Amino acid sequence: MKTYRELYFRGTAKQLSEFVDQIGKYAVGDWKIEKQSERWKDYLFFDYIGTHVDKARVSIYVSDKISKGELCVGNIVPVEKNELSVDEYNAVLLKFYDDVIKPFKESGTELSVSQPSDDIFDPTSVISETALKKLKLFCSAANKSTGSSHPCDQERWFDFICQTVDDGKMFDYSTLASFLQDEVYWGKKPDGFIGVMGSYAWDEEHAYELASEYENSCEVLCYYKKTRGI
Repeated sequence: MKTYRELYFRGTAKQLSEFVDQIGKYAVGDWKIEKQSERWKDYLFFDYIGTHVDKARVSIYVSDKISKGELCVGNIVPVEKNELSVDEYNAVLLKFYDDVIKPFKESGTELSVSQPSDDIFDPTSVISETALKKLKLFCSAANKSTGSSHPCDQERWFDFICQTVDDGKMFDYSTLASFLQDEVYWGKKPDGFIGVMGSYAWDEEHAYELASEYENSCEVLCYYKKTRGI
């Protein structure tokens, strides 16, 4: 499953402040940094005006993030169309890193600048290894025509849900729904296969049903733990 790449900048408040002050000098050629206005004083905006990738605006939210020791590329929005695909978004981020951030990184800064993250979704970036093992157990043994309704499937499903809540590391609705349908990760149902169990991805309908069940269950469990001090 393809996912959006991320780019982080970590360091002391002084190092991050210097980054904010100096990075505009590296926005040259096909890049320009927008002057900060009163309305957008908490953001850095970099506009790509070239032709190698989609024309887009890269934004970095500053505000109180400097005191917390971390900045990141928060969003990339298109200039000439309504939205960017995941691949188009990632292409702009990589272009931004190569053209603007890498020269700054090579200038001798002590700021820690990450490499752009991978574009293939890693479930352990969201949930724990233990939780992932429980999800795999549920998915491999579940009747994929009935979701979590069978008692045995339900027990494994609930075990996975409870694990993520206990870990404090949970999927959001859309990410889980997309992940459950990922044929690259889970496998594709063989043509002509009439079975309902096995190592293959969930169909769209059941994936979204499970994601909805998951989201609702997590909300209830989190509320229960919070109000009872567990």
